[in-house]
Amino acid sequence: MPDTLVGARPKDEEELELEKLVFGDNAGFEANLRKIENLYDSSEDEQEAGESDVQESGSEEEQFDDDDMFFIDDGGDEGTVFEAQVKDEDGMDVDDEEEEAVWHDSDDEKHTISVISDRSKKLRQSYVETALSAPAYVARLRAQFERIYPRPSWADEATPKGEGDSDDEALDEDDDSTGDVGKNIRGLAQLLSSNAKYVKSKTALLTPTKISISRLKDANIARKAQGPVMAMSFHPSHPLLLTGGMDKTLRIFNIDGRTNKLVSSTYFKDVPIRSCQFSPDPTSTLVYASGRRRYMSRWDTTTEAVEKVSRMYGQEETQRSFEYFKMSPRGTFVALLGSNGYVNLLNSRTTQLFRAYKVDGYVADFEFTKDERTLIVANFAGDVWEFALNSPDVDIVNRWSDTSAVAVTKIALGGPADRWLAIGTKSGMVNLFDRTTFNTLSRGQNPKPFRSVGNLVTQVFEAKFSPDGQILCVASKQKKDALKLVHMPSGTVFANWPTGNTPLGRVTCVQFSPNSQMLAIANDAGKITLWRLNHY
Repeated sequence: MPDTLVGARPKDEEELELEKLVFGDNAGFEANLRKIENLYDSSEDEQEAGESDVQESGSEEEQFDDDDMFFIDDGGDEGTVFEAQVKDEDGMDVDDEEEEAVWHDSDDEKHTISVISDRSKKLRQSYVETALSAPAYVARLRAQFERIYPRPSWADEATPKGEGDSDDEALDEDDDSTGDVGKNIRGLAQLLSSNAKYVKSKTALLTPTKISISRLKDANIARKAQGPVMAMSFHPSHPLLLTGGMDKTLRIFNIDGRTNKLVSSTYFKDVPIRSCQFSPDPTSTLVYASGRRRYMSRWDTTTEAVEKVSRMYGQEETQRSFEYFKMSPRGTFVALLGSNGYVNLLNSRTTQLFRAYKVDGYVADFEFTKDERTLIVANFAGDVWEFALNSPDVDIVNRWSDTSAVAVTKIALGGPADRWLAIGTKSGMVNLFDRTTFNTLSRGQNPKPFRSVGNLVTQVFEAKFSPDGQILCVASKQKKDALKLVHMPSGTVFANWPTGNTPLGRVTCVQFSPNSQMLAIANDAGKITLWRLNHY
């Protein structure tokens, strides 16, 4: 095609130059085409030359060696998760203190935040400020947070290396396990072999009307139960709490009132736990547990061995379930609630049947005296039998009736020389007896309760004396927050606790620590609240 049309005015130099800038020309098109080909087909020499040109031209992109950009994480002596070598513009190492946080984004520094709204204007330091840079905004937010929530002193205290290694060991507990598996046995063995003991600080008498009590961290805050907690037991000499319930798992917590770490646990397939207890012998490492089965389990916490106890030769028909048992105060015997009025006694060492005790009607509950000389058994009708354990045969030391009791559900012994006896009933009434007055009664005469506590209106499911006998705790799970503390020997209920806002729930079991300083209260939601009795 001719460059000019017939009859058209020829283009001058200015117009040709403008056309070249806008539309280009053949020479420019060919040059650009060669650049595209070089982009994909350049030789290694050309690439190296290009890289050197970039470095010589003072590019802002830093060039790193492979060793600078990548490394092999071998864990390190200090257990760091990762590390990277950062160099400044002069090639020198940058100190760790000057390294940017991994969440730092340089683009954030380009933003500005308005501080004139109602929510953000409190961050202004002067009224002329209308916007802040992102770093300044973050700094003022942090300062405001620390003014409202001051940094706790414990956060500044470094934990000594190696301290609490056994407690910090994670327990990978699987409630869907299909067998009996002990966890963290090494840590538990260290606690049992330590010299940490209960300390009793005061022996003064409690005032009868008000009690000073404060809440601690929940006893099972480290691992809440997945169902109602049915039984608890404090270790006789170490700060350990054993729990068991409908989630079929025994758990042992190290009770310190702050973290209450989970020390060990074991799972029982298809056996919801209804009773569990540490051996009262301080030198023993055995834990006893049972459910609604024809056997009970004995768990050795140091060897992980779990033994089934079902030796009831001659008493199979009277012991169809091992779900409810109590151990004698010294750990010599295990008493099992049987059927048809029987209480079967096992030797805890041999697990053989020692003796069977029979009462009229159905057994409601039973208790050992502290000296292990007497077993007290009560039936539903309110009749009470006292059997001599050191007798070569079944010997009834005393028999009497609580004529005011209707449908007995629980009994409890407490105080010096087992002075106090509490009998709880289905109606919620709790009768208190002074056993020192029994010797003054004539033959065939029934003792009278010196006090009847009627603050509960539903069935008494729990009745426990504190180890020193100054407090009786009674509870019912048929009504929410149905728990009372009774002062002994006055028999009066502490009026100031629990209050209407005390979060107890439906109480399933209670337990005092051996030094009477703590009270653990479990409910049907799997929670165990822990309370400090400030008097002790």
